[in-house]
Amino acid sequence: LFSKYVSDFSNALQSIRKKCRLEDLPSDSHFQEDWAAFQNAIRIIATCGELLRQCGDLEQQLANRILSTAGKFLSESYRPCSLSGFQERSPDKQSHLKSPWQEYCYLQQESPAEYTALLETLYTLKEKGTSHNLLSASRSAFTRLNQMAHQLAFDSVFLRIKQQLLLVAKMESWSASGAGEILTDDLPNFSLTPLEYISNIGQYIMSLPLHLEPFVTQEDAALELALHAGKLPFPPEPGDEVPELDNMADYWLGSLARAMMQTYCEVILQIPEVTPHSTKQLATDIDYLINVMDALGLQPSKTLQNTGSLLKTKPEDYKQAARNFPRRLACKIAAMRALDY
Repeated sequence: LFSKYVSDFSNALQSIRKKCRLEDLPSDSHFQEDWAAFQNAIRIIATCGELLRQCGDLEQQLANRILSTAGKFLSESYRPCSLSGFQERSPDKQSHLKSPWQEYCYLQQESPAEYTALLETLYTLKEKGTSHNLLSASRSAFTRLNQMAHQLAFDSVFLRIKQQLLLVAKMESWSASGAGEILTDDLPNFSLTPLEYISNIGQYIMSLPLHLEPFVTQEDAALELALHAGKLPFPPEPGDEVPELDNMADYWLGSLARAMMQTYCEVILQIPEVTPHSTKQLATDIDYLINVMDALGLQPSKTLQNTGSLLKTKPEDYKQAARNFPRRLACKIAAMRALDY
Protein backbone atom coordinates (compact mmCIF):
# COMPACT_ATOMS: atom_id res chain seq x y z
CA LEU A 1 0.00 0.00 0.00
CA PHE A 2 2.81 2.40 0.90
CA SER A 3 4.70 1.54 -2.30
CA LYS A 4 1.66 2.17 -4.49
CA TYR A 5 0.97 5.51 -2.83
CA VAL A 6 4.60 6.61 -3.17
CA SER A 7 4.64 5.58 -6.84
CA ASP A 8 1.47 7.56 -7.61
CA PHE A 9 2.81 10.56 -5.69
CA SER A 10 6.10 10.45 -7.61
CA ASN A 11 4.30 10.28 -10.95
CA ALA A 12 2.18 13.28 -9.94
CA LEU A 13 5.30 15.30 -9.11
CA GLN A 14 6.83 14.42 -12.49
CA SER A 15 3.63 15.54 -14.22
CA ILE A 16 3.76 18.86 -12.36
CA ARG A 17 7.37 19.39 -13.48
CA LYS A 18 6.36 18.84 -17.10
CA LYS A 19 3.34 21.09 -16.79
CA CYS A 20 5.51 23.86 -15.33
CA ARG A 21 8.11 23.27 -18.08
CA LEU A 22 10.92 22.91 -15.57
CA GLU A 23 12.86 20.52 -17.80
CA ASP A 24 12.98 22.77 -20.88
CA LEU A 25 13.73 26.47 -20.52
CA PRO A 26 11.77 28.99 -22.62
CA SER A 27 13.88 30.28 -25.50
CA ASP A 28 12.53 33.83 -25.44
CA SER A 29 14.07 36.62 -23.38
CA HIS A 30 10.78 37.86 -21.92
CA PHE A 31 11.05 37.93 -18.14
CA GLN A 32 7.87 37.30 -16.19
CA GLU A 33 7.53 36.48 -12.52
CA ASP A 34 5.27 33.54 -11.70
CA TRP A 35 5.10 32.36 -8.11
CA ALA A 36 2.10 30.04 -8.44
CA ALA A 37 4.24 26.94 -8.99
CA PHE A 38 6.39 27.75 -5.96
CA GLN A 39 3.38 28.31 -3.70
CA ASN A 40 1.86 25.01 -4.81
CA ALA A 41 5.20 23.28 -4.23
CA ILE A 42 5.21 24.58 -0.66
CA ARG A 43 1.82 22.94 -0.12
CA ILE A 44 3.23 19.69 -1.49
CA ILE A 45 6.20 19.95 0.89
CA ALA A 46 3.75 20.39 3.78
CA THR A 47 1.91 17.26 2.60
CA CYS A 48 5.20 15.34 2.63
CA GLY A 49 5.77 16.57 6.17
CA GLU A 50 2.35 15.27 7.19
CA LEU A 51 3.21 11.88 5.67
CA LEU A 52 6.48 11.79 7.60
CA ARG A 53 4.67 12.76 10.80
CA GLN A 54 1.98 10.12 10.42
CA CYS A 55 4.58 7.50 9.53
CA GLY A 56 6.42 8.35 12.74
CA ASP A 57 3.19 8.15 14.76
CA LEU A 58 2.31 4.77 13.25
CA GLU A 59 5.81 3.52 13.95
CA GLN A 60 5.47 4.53 17.59
CA GLN A 61 2.07 2.85 17.86
CA LEU A 62 3.48 -0.35 16.37
CA ALA A 63 6.39 -0.27 18.79
CA ASN A 64 4.08 0.15 21.78
CA ARG A 65 1.75 -2.61 20.55
CA ILE A 66 4.62 -5.03 19.93
CA LEU A 67 6.12 -4.38 23.35
CA SER A 68 2.79 -4.77 25.14
CA THR A 69 2.01 -8.02 23.31
CA ALA A 70 5.37 -9.77 22.98
CA GLY A 71 7.58 -7.93 25.45
CA LYS A 72 6.79 -10.47 28.17
CA PHE A 73 8.64 -13.14 26.22
CA LEU A 74 11.93 -11.23 26.52
CA SER A 75 13.85 -12.26 29.62
CA GLU A 76 15.59 -9.65 31.72
CA SER A 77 18.94 -11.34 31.17
CA TYR A 78 18.69 -11.34 27.38
CA ARG A 79 21.50 -9.66 25.44
CA PRO A 80 21.71 -9.75 21.62
CA CYS A 81 24.56 -11.92 20.29
CA SER A 82 26.30 -10.16 17.42
CA LEU A 83 28.38 -13.17 16.34
CA SER A 84 26.41 -16.40 16.63
CA GLY A 85 22.90 -14.98 16.47
CA PHE A 86 21.83 -17.34 19.24
CA GLN A 87 21.67 -16.80 22.95
CA GLU A 88 23.26 -19.60 24.91
CA ARG A 89 21.58 -20.50 28.15
CA SER A 90 23.69 -21.18 31.21
CA PRO A 91 23.41 -24.63 32.85
CA ASP A 92 21.76 -23.25 35.97
CA LYS A 93 19.04 -21.62 33.89
CA GLN A 94 18.37 -24.80 31.92
CA SER A 95 16.80 -26.32 35.03
CA HIS A 96 14.32 -23.46 35.27
CA LEU A 97 12.96 -23.98 31.75
CA LYS A 98 9.27 -24.75 31.60
CA SER A 99 8.10 -28.10 30.36
CA PRO A 100 7.36 -28.14 26.61
CA TRP A 101 3.92 -29.51 27.56
CA GLN A 102 3.23 -26.18 29.30
CA GLU A 103 4.96 -23.76 26.89
CA TYR A 104 6.27 -24.47 23.40
CA CYS A 105 7.78 -21.90 20.99
CA TYR A 106 7.20 -23.03 17.43
CA LEU A 107 9.17 -20.10 15.97
CA GLN A 108 12.25 -20.96 18.00
CA GLN A 109 12.20 -24.57 16.85
CA GLU A 110 11.26 -24.08 13.19
CA SER A 111 13.09 -20.82 12.38
CA PRO A 112 15.80 -19.97 14.92
CA ALA A 113 17.03 -17.03 12.81
CA GLU A 114 13.61 -15.35 12.81
CA TYR A 115 13.25 -16.05 16.51
CA THR A 116 16.60 -14.39 17.20
CA ALA A 117 15.62 -11.40 15.02
CA LEU A 118 12.37 -11.05 16.98
CA LEU A 119 14.20 -11.06 20.30
CA GLU A 120 16.69 -8.48 19.02
CA THR A 121 13.82 -6.29 17.84
CA LEU A 122 12.10 -6.54 21.21
CA TYR A 123 15.37 -5.78 22.97
CA THR A 124 16.02 -2.72 20.79
CA LEU A 125 12.49 -1.41 21.32
CA LYS A 126 12.78 -1.88 25.05
CA GLU A 127 16.22 -0.28 25.36
CA LYS A 128 15.99 2.49 22.75
CA GLY A 129 12.29 3.12 22.51
CA THR A 130 10.94 4.35 19.17
CA SER A 131 14.39 5.02 17.72
CA HIS A 132 14.25 1.55 16.19
CA ASN A 133 12.91 2.03 12.66
CA LEU A 134 10.16 -0.52 12.24
CA LEU A 135 8.99 1.30 9.09
CA SER A 136 12.39 2.33 7.77
CA ALA A 137 11.54 1.45 4.15
CA SER A 138 8.35 3.52 4.20
CA ARG A 139 10.06 6.39 6.00
CA SER A 140 12.84 6.38 3.37
CA ALA A 141 10.27 6.42 0.57
CA PHE A 142 8.47 9.42 2.10
CA THR A 143 11.81 11.15 2.60
CA ARG A 144 12.56 10.71 -1.12
CA LEU A 145 9.17 12.20 -1.95
CA ASN A 146 9.94 15.14 0.30
CA GLN A 147 13.26 15.62 -1.50
CA MET A 148 11.50 15.57 -4.88
CA ALA A 149 9.08 18.23 -3.61
CA HIS A 150 12.01 20.36 -2.41
CA GLN A 151 13.64 20.10 -5.84
CA LEU A 152 10.34 21.06 -7.48
CA ALA A 153 10.05 24.18 -5.31
CA PHE A 154 13.69 25.12 -5.88
CA ASP A 155 13.53 24.67 -9.65
CA SER A 156 10.27 26.60 -9.95
CA VAL A 157 12.00 29.66 -8.47
CA PHE A 158 15.40 29.24 -10.09
CA LEU A 159 13.90 28.71 -13.56
CA ARG A 160 13.29 32.46 -14.03
CA ILE A 161 16.83 33.31 -12.97
CA LYS A 162 18.41 30.65 -15.16
CA GLN A 163 16.33 31.78 -18.12
CA GLN A 164 17.90 35.24 -17.94
CA LEU A 165 21.42 34.00 -17.21
CA LEU A 166 21.55 31.69 -20.22
CA LEU A 167 21.08 34.74 -22.46
CA VAL A 168 24.31 36.34 -21.25
CA ALA A 169 26.76 34.39 -23.42
CA LYS A 170 24.56 34.91 -26.50
CA MET A 171 24.44 38.71 -26.26
CA GLU A 172 26.17 40.24 -29.28
CA SER A 173 26.80 43.53 -27.47
CA TRP A 174 29.81 42.07 -25.61
CA SER A 175 31.95 41.96 -28.76
CA ALA A 176 30.26 44.72 -30.79
CA SER A 177 32.33 47.87 -31.36
CA GLY A 178 30.73 51.13 -32.41
CA ALA A 179 30.76 54.86 -31.97
CA GLY A 180 29.64 54.50 -28.37
CA GLU A 181 32.67 52.32 -27.69
CA ILE A 182 35.05 55.19 -28.45
CA LEU A 183 33.05 57.74 -26.47
CA THR A 184 32.61 55.64 -23.36
CA ASP A 185 35.93 53.82 -23.24
CA ASP A 186 37.52 56.42 -20.98
CA LEU A 187 34.47 56.99 -18.76
CA PRO A 188 34.65 55.75 -15.15
CA ASN A 189 32.70 52.63 -14.19
CA PHE A 190 30.16 54.54 -12.10
CA SER A 191 28.85 56.22 -15.25
CA LEU A 192 27.50 52.85 -16.43
CA THR A 193 24.22 51.32 -15.33
CA PRO A 194 23.46 47.60 -14.98
CA LEU A 195 21.95 45.96 -18.05
CA GLU A 196 18.34 44.78 -18.09
CA TYR A 197 19.10 41.08 -17.62
CA ILE A 198 20.95 41.61 -14.32
CA SER A 199 18.43 44.22 -13.14
CA ASN A 200 15.64 41.68 -13.66
CA ILE A 201 17.56 39.10 -11.66
CA GLY A 202 18.37 41.58 -8.90
CA GLN A 203 14.75 42.66 -8.50
CA TYR A 204 13.63 39.03 -8.55
CA ILE A 205 16.13 38.05 -5.86
CA MET A 206 15.13 41.07 -3.73
CA SER A 207 11.49 39.91 -3.83
CA LEU A 208 12.37 36.40 -2.65
CA PRO A 209 12.18 37.15 1.11
CA LEU A 210 8.54 38.17 0.70
CA HIS A 211 7.65 34.87 -0.95
CA LEU A 212 9.74 32.87 1.51
CA GLU A 213 7.87 34.44 4.42
CA PRO A 214 5.55 31.42 4.87
CA PHE A 215 8.61 29.49 6.10
CA VAL A 216 8.80 31.88 9.03
CA THR A 217 5.24 32.99 9.73
CA GLN A 218 3.28 29.76 9.30
CA GLU A 219 2.95 27.69 12.45
CA ASP A 220 2.72 24.42 10.56
CA ALA A 221 4.36 21.47 12.30
CA ALA A 222 4.18 19.31 9.18
CA LEU A 223 5.81 21.98 7.00
CA GLU A 224 8.54 22.55 9.57
CA LEU A 225 9.23 18.82 9.79
CA ALA A 226 9.47 18.51 6.00
CA LEU A 227 11.74 21.55 5.64
CA HIS A 228 14.20 20.23 8.20
CA ALA A 229 14.16 16.78 6.61
CA GLY A 230 14.80 18.07 3.08
CA LYS A 231 18.09 19.14 1.53
CA LEU A 232 18.76 21.91 -0.96
CA PRO A 233 21.36 22.02 -3.74
CA PHE A 234 24.30 24.43 -3.74
CA PRO A 235 25.39 24.15 -0.10
CA PRO A 236 27.65 26.82 1.44
CA GLU A 237 31.30 26.86 0.41
CA PRO A 238 33.76 25.34 2.90
CA GLY A 239 34.82 27.93 5.45
CA ASP A 240 31.88 30.25 4.83
CA GLU A 241 29.74 31.43 7.70
CA VAL A 242 26.28 29.90 7.51
CA PRO A 243 23.98 31.86 9.81
CA GLU A 244 21.05 31.04 7.53
CA LEU A 245 20.88 27.48 8.88
CA ASP A 246 19.08 28.87 11.93
CA ASN A 247 16.25 30.15 9.75
CA MET A 248 14.62 28.13 6.97
CA ALA A 249 13.76 31.20 4.88
CA ASP A 250 17.38 32.37 5.00
CA TYR A 251 18.53 28.83 4.23
CA TRP A 252 16.43 28.77 1.04
CA LEU A 253 17.48 32.29 0.09
CA GLY A 254 21.14 31.37 0.53
CA SER A 255 20.81 28.25 -1.61
CA LEU A 256 19.07 30.10 -4.44
CA ALA A 257 21.61 32.93 -4.30
CA ARG A 258 24.54 30.52 -4.49
CA ALA A 259 22.92 28.73 -7.43
CA MET A 260 22.48 32.05 -9.19
CA MET A 261 26.06 33.22 -8.56
CA GLN A 262 27.59 29.92 -9.67
CA THR A 263 25.51 29.81 -12.86
CA TYR A 264 26.31 33.47 -13.58
CA CYS A 265 30.05 32.83 -13.29
CA GLU A 266 29.74 29.83 -15.60
CA VAL A 267 27.90 31.73 -18.33
CA ILE A 268 30.32 34.67 -18.10
CA LEU A 269 33.16 32.32 -18.98
CA GLN A 270 31.20 31.23 -22.05
CA ILE A 271 31.37 34.75 -23.53
CA PRO A 272 33.83 34.43 -26.45
CA GLU A 273 35.04 38.03 -26.55
CA VAL A 274 34.56 41.36 -24.77
CA THR A 275 35.57 44.86 -25.84
CA PRO A 276 37.10 47.35 -23.38
CA HIS A 277 33.70 49.00 -22.96
CA SER A 278 31.77 45.75 -22.49
CA THR A 279 34.44 44.66 -19.99
CA LYS A 280 33.53 47.67 -17.86
CA GLN A 281 29.84 46.96 -18.40
CA LEU A 282 30.22 43.36 -17.26
CA ALA A 283 32.16 44.49 -14.19
CA THR A 284 29.34 46.95 -13.46
CA ASP A 285 26.77 44.15 -13.70
CA ILE A 286 28.78 42.02 -11.28
CA ASP A 287 29.13 44.91 -8.82
CA TYR A 288 25.37 45.41 -8.95
CA LEU A 289 24.77 41.76 -8.10
CA ILE A 290 27.30 41.89 -5.26
CA ASN A 291 25.45 44.93 -3.86
CA VAL A 292 22.19 42.96 -4.02
CA MET A 293 23.82 40.13 -2.06
CA ASP A 294 25.07 42.61 0.53
CA ALA A 295 21.60 44.15 0.84
CA LEU A 296 20.16 40.70 1.56
CA GLY A 297 22.87 39.94 4.10
CA LEU A 298 24.37 37.22 1.90
CA GLN A 299 28.03 36.59 1.18
CA PRO A 300 29.07 36.94 -2.49
CA SER A 301 30.88 33.88 -3.80
CA LYS A 302 34.66 34.00 -4.13
CA THR A 303 34.45 33.14 -7.83
CA LEU A 304 32.09 36.05 -8.49
CA GLN A 305 34.35 38.48 -6.63
CA ASN A 306 37.44 37.15 -8.43
CA THR A 307 35.74 37.48 -11.81
CA GLY A 308 34.81 41.09 -11.09
CA SER A 309 38.34 41.91 -9.93
CA LEU A 310 39.95 40.41 -13.04
CA LEU A 311 37.58 42.34 -15.30
CA LYS A 312 38.51 45.59 -13.54
CA THR A 313 42.26 45.00 -13.75
CA LYS A 314 44.01 47.26 -16.25
CA PRO A 315 45.54 45.46 -19.26
CA GLU A 316 49.08 46.56 -18.38
CA ASP A 317 48.71 45.24 -14.81
CA TYR A 318 46.86 42.03 -15.65
CA LYS A 319 49.79 39.62 -15.87
CA GLN A 320 51.11 40.59 -12.45
CA ALA A 321 47.72 40.81 -10.74
CA ALA A 322 46.48 37.50 -12.16
CA ARG A 323 49.01 35.59 -10.07
CA ASN A 324 46.76 36.08 -7.06
CA PHE A 325 43.77 34.38 -8.71
CA PRO A 326 42.93 30.82 -9.82
CA ARG A 327 44.88 30.10 -13.00
CA ARG A 328 41.98 28.70 -15.02
CA LEU A 329 39.81 31.74 -14.27
CA ALA A 330 42.64 34.18 -15.01
CA CYS A 331 43.42 32.47 -18.34
CA LYS A 332 39.79 32.51 -19.42
CA ILE A 333 39.25 36.18 -18.57
CA ALA A 334 42.51 37.07 -20.35
CA ALA A 335 41.33 35.23 -23.48
CA MET A 336 37.98 37.04 -23.36
CA ARG A 337 39.74 40.39 -23.11
CA ALA A 338 42.36 39.42 -25.72
CA LEU A 339 45.17 40.10 -23.26
CA ASP A 340 48.63 38.58 -23.40
CA TYR A 341 48.86 36.25 -20.41
